[in-house]
Amino acid sequence: MNLFLSHISGESSEARALKTSLESALPGLEVFVSAVDIHIGQQWMDEINKAMKKAKAILVLCSPQSIRRPWINFESGSGWARKMPVIPMCFKGLTKEQLPDPLRIFQGIELRDDDSFSNLVKLLSLKLNIKIAGDFKPEKIVESLETKPVSRTSEIGIVLTHRQKEWETSGQTLFNLFSKKPAEISGDWKLNPISNKNIFLSEELNKLSGLIFASPWKSKLEPEIIAATVEWVKKGGRLLLLGFELGDRHHEANLAELSHHFGISPAIDIVGPPDFGQGKPYNTIIDFEPSVAEQHPFTINLNKIQLTNVQPLRVEPGGTEWLRVGRNMVYQPKRESVEYYNGVMTAPGGNAFNINKNGGWLAVAVEAPEGLCGRGGVQMVGTWDLLGRKKPFVSENYILVTRILDWLAGENS
Repeated sequence: MNLFLSHISGESSEARALKTSLESALPGLEVFVSAVDIHIGQQWMDEINKAMKKAKAILVLCSPQSIRRPWINFESGSGWARKMPVIPMCFKGLTKEQLPDPLRIFQGIELRDDDSFSNLVKLLSLKLNIKIAGDFKPEKIVESLETKPVSRTSEIGIVLTHRQKEWETSGQTLFNLFSKKPAEISGDWKLNPISNKNIFLSEELNKLSGLIFASPWKSKLEPEIIAATVEWVKKGGRLLLLGFELGDRHHEANLAELSHHFGISPAIDIVGPPDFGQGKPYNTIIDFEPSVAEQHPFTINLNKIQLTNVQPLRVEPGGTEWLRVGRNMVYQPKRESVEYYNGVMTAPGGNAFNINKNGGWLAVAVEAPEGLCGRGGVQMVGTWDLLGRKKPFVSENYILVTRILDWLAGENS
């Protein structure tokens, strides 16, 4: 006999504990939980479909966080379409009256105390025709759903699952720090290359203190990956986002879908030096001067930072713009040189650019507002090239990267 337990990745520990408790209370019951029952190497969507077909009912773990996530509605809707019983289970203070459509149409319960858990077990016993174990104690289930503190390590994950590693063609980048760290960077961080998406759907994600996400390369972050990352940040994770010139539209990507959750909007532009001319300043090393008036822990006492292929950024009120265009200029493809096809922007005109000589106030590195990050934090830099992939940058870049890695590892605030 099988149940399908729908949950968000940020509540996988509660789902795992609930699975154990229910299987103990109802001998013979099998509860499918993706965080437990999908293993590395398996096709995630295929396993979900198989479990759905075998299930006799769907339990939906509903919290103030999970009900805002589309995947919960998708899985419960799939159960309804298959004419299976769907049981929303409200916890973390959520009430049945607060359930949104379409979850509110189902027979929901509130998991508040021993009696409510007893009622859940009795309901499942009747619907599935399974006898309740003689030693069943509802308080065991109550304990399993109590919020427990996240146990983090100082490990930093470098995400490679969306072809980001294809940005690395030569030289030194953050993507190969785990294999060949430059001598100029001092620090004993544990860097973990993430090349399997399953980590975002498991408890392993919550062990990481930091994540480095670069703009995907001709691929997109799946909704469940974005949702899991947002939840991870709000539970205390520290996230570094790295953009790239001309942005998502040009590179068939969707990093902005993730950054928008934290009030950060990348622009479809590229920054160039003030004396560059009319072309596209691709791979051109650009000098940026940290503003003394807006010193940030990353840039304090630094005089010059060098970057290439940088896109400008905007951040909502409450955020911090800690590196600006300054004396440089912003280049945008001319209207007549741009074509859009299936949502992708191309510039067949090549070097036809409008130049904004008055964009010095625009930011190229920002920190997200605290109010959008929960217990965590988010930084974004408008390029993935922080060390000098083509040619090593100034020594102050190594200081900057060291400070960022310390922050990601939770070694400073």
